[in-house]
Amino acid sequence: MRRCLIYIIVAGGFLLFQSSLLPLMLEPQWRPNLIVILVLILGIGEKPLPAMMTVLFIGALQDSMGGSTVGLHLSACLFIFILARLTAERLNVESPALLLLMLVGANMTYGLLVAFVMTTYTDPATIVYLLITTLPQQTLSTILVFFVLMGIFPGWVLGGAVRADRKGQLFRGELS
Repeated sequence: MRRCLIYIIVAGGFLLFQSSLLPLMLEPQWRPNLIVILVLILGIGEKPLPAMMTVLFIGALQDSMGGSTVGLHLSACLFIFILARLTAERLNVESPALLLLMLVGANMTYGLLVAFVMTTYTDPATIVYLLITTLPQQTLSTILVFFVLMGIFPGWVLGGAVRADRKGQLFRGELS
């Protein structure tokens, strides 16, 4: 339960940083999606039930801070969590190449889900222009932030699942 509380506090910090400071520093298409990184980490490295409850709370928190569309980010976060969880059960998530691919897929899926749901509320042409066209730049900046976070906290993504011989060496060496 303590880890869930830590993740919720980190999510609150990410949301505040993402909604208040990043708009002042970066253009809209270059803003990384920090919540996708956190949801992916929860899907890969934590126990399913507490992690899912944490993801639901993070999505609801993002909905409450991010606009009037209730359940938009909650459903997108839950979908990304389920995909990450299913992938982590079937594949070796210690592979840096797979983590990178999962992050790209999660960011693209999150953006497409938000855009798809938003088309029911607004004009589809504006959604395509505002959200879909910015996905490649946002994915690139999210990858950059992910690598910076992994440089600062090397064992954070996989928690205790990082093998002892690779501790601190998660993104160095060969892509096996």
